[in-house]
Amino acid sequence: MLQSHRLILRPFRMDDADAMFANWASDPEVTRYLTWPAHRGKDVTEALLRAWVSRYSDGLFFNWAVEWSATGQVIGNISVVALNEEIESAEIGYCLGKAFWGQGIMPEALRTVMGYLFDVVGVRRVCAGHDRNNPKSGRVMEKAGMKQEGILRGAGKNNQGICDMVLYAMMRDEWKPIQKESGIPVQIREATENDLDRVNELRREVNELHVAGNPEIFRPGFGDALRDYIYEIHKDPNKKILVAEQNGKIHGFAVVNHIVRPENPFMLKREFLDIDELSVDAGSRRQGIATAMVRYVRQYAQEIGVHRIELNMWAWNRGALAFYEETGFTTYRRYLKMSV
Repeated sequence: MLQSHRLILRPFRMDDADAMFANWASDPEVTRYLTWPAHRGKDVTEALLRAWVSRYSDGLFFNWAVEWSATGQVIGNISVVALNEEIESAEIGYCLGKAFWGQGIMPEALRTVMGYLFDVVGVRRVCAGHDRNNPKSGRVMEKAGMKQEGILRGAGKNNQGICDMVLYAMMRDEWKPIQKESGIPVQIREATENDLDRVNELRREVNELHVAGNPEIFRPGFGDALRDYIYEIHKDPNKKILVAEQNGKIHGFAVVNHIVRPENPFMLKREFLDIDELSVDAGSRRQGIATAMVRYVRQYAQEIGVHRIELNMWAWNRGALAFYEETGFTTYRRYLKMSV
């Protein structure tokens, strides 16, 4: 689930069929420049939703329902229509109910998805294209910050037939997210017991990310054992739970473990801080919150006389790797595997 100022982007559910059929899937004007025809009946919408919902478990299916936060109404969808892992590129497609056109909704949704793809998935390029006869779609891409790259003549086909395709894209080093709540300081503090329910909400996001990245290792769902574990950590004198609070709301957390490894025949004594977990909610990333938490941990290490901070991360989480490298972490060992 992703969230912006006015929207919630979430996985589709079967009970979205009524809203999807009524708001956009049955409207020939909405589907005029799309590759699929307007749905003749709700049964068509239900069959499509059933196929979408069944694919969420594979970890590479990115398709969000666009929900209007004020009413909870589903008004459109936005998805990755092509993912090229070799060149780390994602192509976006979207559609929106006609009643909601002209309100800046789709540029807002597109920027939210672009931020997720750059910062979390770790792609280096996000692109989209539109029929040359549909310039309104191009304005969505421009408002989201994409640059036009060219026109491929006769390279597309939609409900209007063969068409010229106008291509837009943005590279990761061009990504400049809109700063929300600018000027409001981020306070990093130790969590109280009253904060732990909110911390668990953020930990659920982390768990879902891990399940998507390593479905053969991580168990789906967020059961009682995972929820209760944060209370055990809170009682451990060698661990700290930090929260990042902004404007009265917790947007991120970190779990820091003070570890002392005694000398052995192979290694000298080691003392370090281990960042066991660190996460910022999806709607608040790229605003300096995670950087503030890392800065706090570094200051804490200096105060207690510890000269090393470590963390482990999964190789597929390239967005997180890029962030940690930006804050000063370097790779000093690797954990390898071989499938047999």
